[in-house]
Amino acid sequence: MDEFLGIVGLFAFAIMAGAICGIVAIAQLSNLKQEITQLKAKVLSLELANNAQRHAGDADKSTDKSTACSTAEHAYTAQANSNEATFNQVSPNQSNQPSQPRGQVKTPASAIKPPANASASKHKQGSKNLKPTLFTSFFEKLRSDFEQNWMTWIGAIALALGGIFLAKYSLEAGLLSPAMRLTLGGLFGGGLIAAAAYMHYKNSVFEGFNNYIPAALASGGFITCFALTLLAYSSYNMISPLTAFVVLGVIAISASAMAIMLGPVLAVLGIIGAYCVPVLINTGSNNLFALYMYIGFVSLSAALVAHKVQRAWLWYLLWAGHLSWYVVGFTLANSSTIWLMGTYGLLSIIGLIAVPRLGLKLAVVETRPHSLKRLISALPSNPLMLACIVPLLLAMLFDSTNYLQWQIINALSILTLLFLVLKNSRWDLWQGVAMLIAVLWLLSTPSYYADYSDSLFIFRHQYGGAIFLGLALSVYGLYFGIKWQPKRLAFHITASFSVFIMIATLYAIIPNHALATVYPLWAVILLTSSAILIKCAIGGATLFQRFTYWVGANANITLAITMLLNDSGLTIALAIQVLLISVLINRYRVPMPHWPIKALVAALLLRLTLSPWTPSYEALSVLGVHWSLVVYPLCVVLFYTAAKCFNASQLKVWLEGAALHCLALFITTETSYQLVGHYPQFDSLSFYEQALLTCNWLALGCVYLHRARIAGSLAKLYQVAGIALAGAAGVTALSTLLNANPFLSSIYIGEYFVFNWLFLLWLVPAGLVLWLYTLIKPLYTKAAPFILTVAGVLSVLAINGFIRQYWQGPYIYLSTGASNAELYSYSVIWLVLGAITVVLGHLKNQLLIQKIGLGLLAAVILKVFLVDMANLTGLLKALSFIGLGLSLVGLSWLFQKLRSQAKPA
Repeated sequence: MDEFLGIVGLFAFAIMAGAICGIVAIAQLSNLKQEITQLKAKVLSLELANNAQRHAGDADKSTDKSTACSTAEHAYTAQANSNEATFNQVSPNQSNQPSQPRGQVKTPASAIKPPANASASKHKQGSKNLKPTLFTSFFEKLRSDFEQNWMTWIGAIALALGGIFLAKYSLEAGLLSPAMRLTLGGLFGGGLIAAAAYMHYKNSVFEGFNNYIPAALASGGFITCFALTLLAYSSYNMISPLTAFVVLGVIAISASAMAIMLGPVLAVLGIIGAYCVPVLINTGSNNLFALYMYIGFVSLSAALVAHKVQRAWLWYLLWAGHLSWYVVGFTLANSSTIWLMGTYGLLSIIGLIAVPRLGLKLAVVETRPHSLKRLISALPSNPLMLACIVPLLLAMLFDSTNYLQWQIINALSILTLLFLVLKNSRWDLWQGVAMLIAVLWLLSTPSYYADYSDSLFIFRHQYGGAIFLGLALSVYGLYFGIKWQPKRLAFHITASFSVFIMIATLYAIIPNHALATVYPLWAVILLTSSAILIKCAIGGATLFQRFTYWVGANANITLAITMLLNDSGLTIALAIQVLLISVLINRYRVPMPHWPIKALVAALLLRLTLSPWTPSYEALSVLGVHWSLVVYPLCVVLFYTAAKCFNASQLKVWLEGAALHCLALFITTETSYQLVGHYPQFDSLSFYEQALLTCNWLALGCVYLHRARIAGSLAKLYQVAGIALAGAAGVTALSTLLNANPFLSSIYIGEYFVFNWLFLLWLVPAGLVLWLYTLIKPLYTKAAPFILTVAGVLSVLAINGFIRQYWQGPYIYLSTGASNAELYSYSVIWLVLGAITVVLGHLKNQLLIQKIGLGLLAAVILKVFLVDMANLTGLLKALSFIGLGLSLVGLSWLFQKLRSQAKPA
């Protein structure tokens, strides 16, 4: 098996070496092609120069050519100098090497003769190459470096892997005693490091390799020493944890010192190799403490190197390796190592973020305030902090058995973040992260820790801890926000909302039966905090400071009032908060961003939309009446009043839309509730609910489409909502027509003429569809005729239904037949309506209305001949025809008169 693995390894190495040689060959071929192109350009320039001498009489042309040659020469010289500078930057240790290695002759750029002429396209391309992008420059350096030193790189990797596999093989085969194996490995690693130091001291430079040979040897030696130390501690137990700690520290510091001397190549190979050691030598012990100790010292060494060498990509390599092993550690964690993961995460924040930015003494570096955009874009601090905190929070949410350990870790995390905020104002948003940690800790705490039978539970476990955290964070924000940093808004926000957020979280998780016990204490805390914030707002130094304290005080008062009410009370309180914030913005002229108010309004609308179908709201009452009779109208008034505070702002449209949505919810839900005693159940709607919903949704759809005309950037949203509501109304109306049609089924429609269920079933929808037609026509011209046809059908159904209800009573299904009087009434009414329609069409000069009226008259005439006069005889039949004829003649005279009056106009 070992022989087979050896053959596979050699085969893979041969393939890799061949691929590298191929890459080098391609690069050399590319250089040859460039040289050939330059030679062709030189030949072409010489030919053009000879032609120019033959035509020396033309002075102007000769001058133009000389100018072109001079421009090309300057561009080519600049390109050569740029290439030379790029090559010189590839060297890993410029300061420690002579400007020119022995045995090399450097040709100055000026000695290279540029072509005498250059075309316009080549000149543009040369101008572009004078300013290469950072991405192109980086890969050009990498390619040049690899072409010259690929053999050294492969040798360094092979040395490092050889030392590691030698240690691994000695472990598996048991050839030598543990002490002898470690001794031989240590001699091998130490020999490599000594050879690298000697070569660097003697300044041994090989042609084309510069300082890479010592760096490669040293990297292999340090990786071997890292592996042997970990092996001695984890597998052989030959050294204690403290000894391993010290040895790894010495190796890391030594590697850092030598990497600073030999350049970044040693740093790259050393960092990669050091992070890969736990993978290459897996002892199977799953010792998380040893792993984190080892990774910590590797990261410390890499940080020192990256700081001294000043290479940004070394920091990226360090962060990737350190955080990757941090995440891997969670897969090996158990209840006894939670403290270790927390400690590792917090130390990572200090080591990866605080120390590089603040120094070892963690000195204050910046206190000036920053905008929200600048705080969010604090790179790489914010992503690194989240990478350290988020895994801890996720582990806490999925682990409910180690409450006390997570409580300590969360407390230390909050203290660490708040301490670092004081050192650098660019980290002000970390106060929000600290608040989020506290909230998640509350939400993840098991409920069985609280004994609600004991009235003192409000001071214990998560309830007492939450109150303490809220007060502590508020004091923290007040102290540093007022006394030390009044212009940093984050402190004032923390002071204003800490108590509110913590008590609101407790209010959300506490059982209803225990609320009466905690409410007096919570109300006192909230009202006292509001009084303090109002006092601070009166004496506030800045506009934003006063505004923040006012909003925080209002939030506390609102929450205190909410807890006196029921579930709908919170909705009302939040709506009042929207109004209060709007009034404060308008009063103090605060240039506050709109997205917080929009987010609050959106959350309120979602709550209001889902409430009717939430079980706890079914029998809820406010002030002795059903909750929707109070909450929805009140929210409409509050949102509309808040919109008045923003005269010329997009937020005005947003708040008016929120008021309109509340009105829509009120109409949709309350009508059904008052009718059938519950909110609409869309899978089992009755005939009467379908009629109501058709009217409601059509009306709301038309209102939304009408509002889209003045909604600005929200126009598309209103259009989509309006069309969706109109479509839902159409589906409901079609379902009623097919399944619950009073003409086809025995359905009670009411005793009163006109004012019965047919009024809501067909007449009101007909008028709304006509309104919909006027709104849709400018948007979707092709759909307008269809909508107008629907309006006509609904009108015909409504009028015929009213006539039949007058003669038949509350049941109008067709199977009961019709009397002659009912049949005549259809003819008379439709004759009058047809005539009115034609006259209206002439007055409005609308050909479509005229055609509709003429169609109605034709239908009436056809009905009279086929139905009404079919059973008449004698004098009645004659009088009927005479009356019909006179009517038609009179209508014809009236139409001609109207037409003659309309022509002069």
